[in-house]
Amino acid sequence: MTDERPQIDLPIADHGTMPVPVYDCHVILSSPDDNGTIHARVSTLPEITASGNSERHILQAIVKDFKAAIIRYREAGEDIPWQDAAKPQAGETQRWVPVHL
Repeated sequence: MTDERPQIDLPIADHGTMPVPVYDCHVILSSPDDNGTIHARVSTLPEITASGNSERHILQAIVKDFKAAIIRYREAGEDIPWQDAAKPQAGETQRWVPVHL
C-alpha cells in the first residue's frame, strides 16, 4: 500500500516578513561576595548589569534588560554599540544566553 497524499512544502518564513532575530547575550558573572551577592554584566553590551543572590534571577533580569535595550536601539534606528566579547577574569564565570526578540 502506498501513500498517495501529496507532499506539501511548508514555508520557513512568509515572503516579505522579517524572521525573528536571535542575539547571543554573553554574560559574565562574579563569584559571590561576602554578602552572597553575585554581580553580572553583558560583556558585549556593558551598559547592562544586574546583581543578586541567585544566578537564575540575575540571568532573568539581564535577559529582560538586554531585550529592552535591543528593541530600543532598533526602534530608534540606531546602531547597537556592540563591544568585543570580554573574557572572564579569575573567579568569574560566563554564560551564553540565546535571546529571541
